Amino acid sequence: MTTNLTTEEILQELNETMKTDPNIKITITINQALEYLDASIENNNGQLKTNIYHKSAWEPHILSYESDHPRHIHANIIYTMLVRAARLCSTVEDFDMERLSAEMILLVNGYPPKFIQKHMKNFFIQHDAMNVWTELDSETYEQLHNTLLYKPTRRENKSRAQTNGHLTQNRRNYKHKDQIYLHYTFENGPLLNFKKEYRRIWEKFYVYPSSRFKNTRLILSTILNRTLQSLLIHKKSKRDMLTRMQPTTEAARTTIQERFNQ
Repeated sequence: MTTNLTTEEILQELNETMKTDPNIKITITINQALEYLDASIENNNGQLKTNIYHKSAWEPHILSYESDHPRHIHANIIYTMLVRAARLCSTVEDFDMERLSAEMILLVNGYPPKFIQKHMKNFFIQHDAMNVWTELDSETYEQLHNTLLYKPTRRENKSRAQTNGHLTQNRRNYKHKDQIYLHYTFENGPLLNFKKEYRRIWEKFYVYPSSRFKNTRLILSTILNRTLQSLLIHKKSKRDMLTRMQPTTEAARTTIQERFNQ
């Protein structure tokens, strides 16, 4: 939010806001530049300049390439890093510096250079912004920046669809007669190409002209291995389960009475 109020008027508005609720605590900072969440905002002669803000305790650790996760998850990390940089960086020079920083982080965490270049190239091709990558074109980057900055999120699209009265299909509905869902545990090593090999066998032995499965869609989905956190941490039971439990004394009294009646 920007304003043309004077410093005194801004302080007065903030003080009035803090008086409305004792739980509201506002740290007031008045300067040409400030940091808010993961964004750095600077007032450069009346022009707002934004960039990604990295905290002093920040460390370049992301999901390792050697972890037991499907490759599309590693590819999504690259895509997300570029989207975040394009949304927060107002200039193409700052975006390019963040892109180079992202490449270094990916290399440190074991991502192969070919894998990085492939998915970065796919990002720029998808958004028709190859000039940003090759020539640092400012006009093309401004279009990319505005497109991603004002692009509605998945939650906003879902809320808008429900508001307009459209029915949203439940993605967990697996009862379609022309679809077969197969879930398997993903692992690195011999099972890395399981999806590709299974599809090859499926098309070779099950999809032929007179087959009953020729119009059936096979969907392979991965299940991740349980982490150490999931093995050691037990979540609290659901509220409805806890509320249905009888008190200890009442349960003991009921048990004694049932035994006495027997």
